[in-house]
Amino acid sequence: MKKVVSISLALLMLTSHLGFAVGTHYCGGLAVEAKLMIGHEHLDCGMADMDKECESKSDGKTYLDKTPCCENEYLSVEVEDEFKLSVEQTSLNIDFAAVFVVSYLHVFSADQENPQLTEYGPPLVTEDIPILHQVFII
Repeated sequence: MKKVVSISLALLMLTSHLGFAVGTHYCGGLAVEAKLMIGHEHLDCGMADMDKECESKSDGKTYLDKTPCCENEYLSVEVEDEFKLSVEQTSLNIDFAAVFVVSYLHVFSADQENPQLTEYGPPLVTEDIPILHQVFII
């Protein structure tokens, strides 16, 4: 069980530091393909001239757009490698520190060989229990 947990935590740590990206391929303004990937891969729809300018027809005339017919858009999620160290100012409470030190030293300074309750005796018997319950050993 411990091995499974340690391996899964190691895999979680490894995958959390990889950069994931969602790539979407647009062909003629329509989303054709979307893919989850590590890094940026080239996506295409299989057209031979993907970088060629698009032709649009309106009013019976043909116009050339300056935007390419196909384009890829990437949405990437990456981990920040530069961590900002934050320093917080704390003040030491003198009363708490004094009480803590005295109680901590008291735990280890108590004599373990001579407990304080050495002269403790059993409680006095107020009634004779075998006679009270009429129990006799024959």
